Amino acid sequence: MPNWQPNWSNVRWDWGASDAAAQALRQAADQLDQSTAERQRLASQAQIDWQGRYRDEFDDELARIISRARGLAAELRQAADRIQSAANRAHDEQRHRESERRRWHREKEDEERRERERRRRRQSSRD
Repeated sequence: MPNWQPNWSNVRWDWGASDAAAQALRQAADQLDQSTAERQRLASQAQIDWQGRYRDEFDDELARIISRARGLAAELRQAADRIQSAANRAHDEQRHRESERRRWHREKEDEERRERERRRRRQSSRD
């Protein structure tokens, strides 16, 4: 038997849930982008003939809101990317474990084959 052991446990990961979470985060980011673009479009119509102090306050607040919305959309996409990256690492680890299990079985079979061969040679030398 090989003098090492592979990890016999499978990786515990819910790929369906992680995919759904990443997709939901990306959809939320897309919706936020769309609503931000619509807000900008509507605001630009309101700004056409508007002047004065309240217009300046409106512009400042609009810029702050748009900046925050874009930042939040970026954060949502980053969270989705982190989830996808973790899922990829879990998948890679599972493939690695399966590969190591196959290697262990090959080594075990090789050792058993060599042992059978040694026994056969000993038996044939006795005859």
